[in-house]
Amino acid sequence: MSPLSTAVAETPTGMELHAESVRVYRDRTRCSRELLERTKPLIPTGHAGGMWYQLPYPVCLDRAEGARVWDVDGNCYLDMRIGDWVIALGHRNENVRDAIVAQLDRAVQLGCPESGLALRMAELLCERMASVERVRFLASGTETNLLAIRLARAFSGRNKLAKARGAYHGIADILVVGDSSIGFDSAGIPAGVTPGVAQDVVEFPFNDPDLAEEVLERHGDEIAAVLIEPVMGAAGMVPATREFLQRLRDVTTRLGIVLIFDEVVTFPVAYGGAQAYFGVTPDLTTMSKSIGGGIPQAAVGGRADIMDLLDPDCYEGRAPVLAASTFGGNVTALASGIAAIEQLTPEVHEHVQRVGERMRLGIDEIGRKYAIPLHATGLGHLYGMHWAPERVVDHRTHMLEDMEKMANIMLGLLNEGVYQFAFGTLLLSASHSDAEIDEFLAKLERALHAVDLV
Repeated sequence: MSPLSTAVAETPTGMELHAESVRVYRDRTRCSRELLERTKPLIPTGHAGGMWYQLPYPVCLDRAEGARVWDVDGNCYLDMRIGDWVIALGHRNENVRDAIVAQLDRAVQLGCPESGLALRMAELLCERMASVERVRFLASGTETNLLAIRLARAFSGRNKLAKARGAYHGIADILVVGDSSIGFDSAGIPAGVTPGVAQDVVEFPFNDPDLAEEVLERHGDEIAAVLIEPVMGAAGMVPATREFLQRLRDVTTRLGIVLIFDEVVTFPVAYGGAQAYFGVTPDLTTMSKSIGGGIPQAAVGGRADIMDLLDPDCYEGRAPVLAASTFGGNVTALASGIAAIEQLTPEVHEHVQRVGERMRLGIDEIGRKYAIPLHATGLGHLYGMHWAPERVVDHRTHMLEDMEKMANIMLGLLNEGVYQFAFGTLLLSASHSDAEIDEFLAKLERALHAVDLV
C-alpha cells in the first residue's frame, strides 16, 4: 500500500502534524493525492523533478495567473513559490507569453549561433551587472556553478572550493558535500558521493567575517574559488551582511582566490542583482531561474580575463576550458528571458523590495503579538519564516529552528490557500501587491490558531 494511503498525524520524517489540519488537507486535495498515488510507482516522490517538499504530501498544480495558482482539485492559492523561484513578474505575463509564441513560430531550438537573441541577452546582463564583462549561457543553476568552479580552477591553478556552511548551490557532487540545511547526509558525504570529492571542499561559517577569513587564510594556497550566495536561499532565506561579503572580497583578492557570487536565486533582488544591492563586486557570477522568464536558462558571467578561458581565439584555437551545453542559449529561453528582464525595471525592483519588507515586518509583528519566537528573514522577493529561540542569521541559528512547528504552520497556510514550501521559505513576484501581503498575514494568523500554536 502507498505511504500516502493512510491518514496519520505522524509523517515519515518523524514530525507530528496537527491531526485535524491533516484531515482538512486530505479532504480538499483528494485529486492531488490520487494523482500522486498513480505517479509514485513511476517517479520517485511523484514529482517530475523540481522542488516538491510539502507535508503530508504535495499539492499538484494545474494552472496559474498573476499571484495565484490552482490545484487539480480546483483550490485557489496565493502563490508564495513563484514557479520554484522563477516567475519574478508573476504568472502568464503577456509580454513573456508573446515573446515565446513569436519564437515558437520561428524555431524552438537551434543549438548554434542564431539571429541575435544571445547578443541581446548578453547586453542586458552586462549592462545591469558591472562585474559581468563576458557571459556564457547554460541550462541550470547546478550547471552554471560547476562551470564557474572549473573556470576558477583553470585560472588559479588550484583545486579546492570554499563555500559557506549550510549553503545550497545545486546537486552536483562537489556542491552537496559538507553541512547542509536541506536534508543531505548530515555526515557531510551524501550517498553516492566519493570521499575524494569531499577532500576538495573547505567550509567556513556564514556571516562571520573573522572566522571565514581565518579559514581562507589557513587553506589559501589550495583554494581556487569561494562560492557564496549573497542571500542563503534554501538554507532559510538568510541575507549576508555587507561586512561579511566585503571581507570575502578583500581576502580573496589578497589571496588570489576567485570570488563567485551565486545569484541563481538573488538576481531579482535589485537592478544589478544582490551584488549591486550590497555594493560588492565578485569575479564571476552565476545566474539561472528568473533570467529565463519561466523557461530553463542559466548563465555564468564575469571578468574578461577569466571568461576568455572559454574562447579558442584567445588561445591559438584551443580554449583551456570547454563548455558545451546543448540547451545553453536555447532560442525560446532567450526570447522569454529577454522579455522578462526588460520588464524588471528599477521601479519594479523597488516595488518588490517594499512589499517584501512589508511582509517581513508583518511576520515579526505577529510573533511579538502572540509572544512566540516566530520571525522573518530575507531580502527583496526572498523571505523565510522561522520558529527559533534566536534570530536566524546563519547555519547554526537556522539549525536551532523547530521544524515540526514550521511544518504545521505551513500545513495550516496550505489549508488557508497559501502555496509554499513546508520548511518556511517563501517568495514574492512583482504581481504581489499590498493586498496580497495583507491577505497572507491574515491567513498566517488564522493558520497559527488552526494548528493550536497560539
